[in-house]
Amino acid sequence: MADTMITGIIGAMDVEVESIAANIQNIGHKVISGIPFSTGTLSGRQVVLARCGIGKVNAAVCTQIMISAFGVSEVINTGVAGAIAKGIRQNDIVIAERFVQHDVDTTAIGDPIGFVSTVNKVFFETNKGITSRLKAAIGNKARTHLGTVATGDQFIADKKTGKKIHERFNASACDMEGGAIAQVCTLAGVPFGAVRCISDSADEKAHMDYPEFAAKAAATCASMVMEYFKYFES
Repeated sequence: MADTMITGIIGAMDVEVESIAANIQNIGHKVISGIPFSTGTLSGRQVVLARCGIGKVNAAVCTQIMISAFGVSEVINTGVAGAIAKGIRQNDIVIAERFVQHDVDTTAIGDPIGFVSTVNKVFFETNKGITSRLKAAIGNKARTHLGTVATGDQFIADKKTGKKIHERFNASACDMEGGAIAQVCTLAGVPFGAVRCISDSADEKAHMDYPEFAAKAAATCASMVMEYFKYFES
C-alpha cells in the first residue's frame, strides 16, 4: 500500500515549494489550468508538488486537479501564516487540527458564521495520522502549536480584524488557502493536513514583517514536509 501512495503537496507561492522541488528525484513537470505541477519521489515515496497561487479559488482548483488528474492519496498544505492568538510568535509552527473559512457569511439566512453549504459544516478536521507525522517531523526544532487555522481571501493586517477572527473561531493563525484545500479534500474523501510557519502577527506591522520573514518561514515549513516521509510505519 505504501508503494502506491501518492502525496500531494501544495504551497501558494514559489518560495513555499522551491526547496521541496529541488529535492524531488526523477522530477517531471506539467502545467494544468495555469498551475505548475511537479511529480517524482521524495524519500522513495511518490509525490505531486504544486504552486497553486494565492487565494481560495486557486487553492481549490489546484487541489481538485491533484485529486482528479494525479490520483493523490493525501494532501499536505505547506506555507506561511499570520498569528492571531496570544503566545504565537514569528517562526513558530502551527499544525492545523482543523480549518474554518472566516470570510463565509450566510448568517442573514440563519446559518452560523463560517458555515459552508453543500458540506454543511463550519470546521474541517485534518487527518490525525498526517497531523501526527507532521508533529513528529518537527520534533523540537521549533516552537509548535496545534490549533485552528482560519482561511479567507484577505491578507489580515490589522489587529482588530485578527482578534475578531480569533474570538469567533478560537483560531491560532490565518491564511488564504488552507480552508479551500480542506473543503475540496473533504468533498473528495481525501485525507489532508497542513503545517504553517508564522511570518507575521496579522496586525498593522504585517505588511512590513511579511517580506522579511516569509522566506525563512516558508523554508522552515518545507524542511518539515521533507522530514514527514520518514515517519510512516514500515
